[in-house]
Formats: sequence, structure tokens, C-alpha cells
Amino acid sequence: MPQRKLLLYTPLAHKAGHRLEEAVVAVLPEGTAEVVRTAAGLARRLRSPRNGLEVAVIMATGRKKLEELQPLEQMLESLLTILILPDAAPRTIARAHKLRPRYVTDIRSDFQDVAAVLKKMLALPELPLEPTTSF
Repeated sequence: MPQRKLLLYTPLAHKAGHRLEEAVVAVLPEGTAEVVRTAAGLARRLRSPRNGLEVAVIMATGRKKLEELQPLEQMLESLLTILILPDAAPRTIARAHKLRPRYVTDIRSDFQDVAAVLKKMLALPELPLEPTTSF
């Protein structure tokens, strides 16, 4: 079975973006994640052939960044999308749902919830919590 590919959009030099990337990469098989750092890079990738791309994890670090994602709505429609919001205000959440994400969380998360959702979306096996020894 071919591996599902993931697109991760986290802005350059954002502390929460680094935490998100660490949480996501920790649960993915090597070579299955594409990382983009700019809104223009995200739009360019979404306009390109999908080549197995099935899941997008997108971080909006501010309400303005969330607004910049709205024109991408149709391109995101065919992807399983996880959206990380700048806050949990009702207006922000309402705007986010226009993008039809499968899962929404906010930027204050430790992103272990995102990792758990990704495992289910990608049907990844559980990794052991402690090293095991076989005899």
C-alpha cells in the first residue's frame, strides 16, 4: 500500500510552528512530509499535482493569516485537513470552519492531539512508549 503524504504549513520562525513540526514528524514515516513556510508556497503546492498528497496540517498564526487561507478553500476541499488556529474565539472558529477542516485546535496546544489525529487519519501503527527487548 502506498504511503499517504502530508503537507505541513508552519510559518518560518514561529515557536509554536517548531513545536507542531516536532509533533507531526515524530509520528510520520520518514519521507512522507512536505513542509512549506509561506502562504505563497502553500498555494503553489496546492496548485501542483497531488502525487499522493492526502493530508494537510495548516497553522494560522494570526487572524490575518487565517483570512489569507480563505482563497485556498477549494484546493483544500479534497484533502483531510487539520487546522491550527491563533485563538479559540468563536469568530475565529467560525471562519476556520469555512475551510472544512477535519480537526481544529489552537496554537496554545502541545500538539499531541494533532499527532493522535494524524495517526488515525493515516492509520499509523502505535509506537511503543518504552523500548522493548525481545528474547
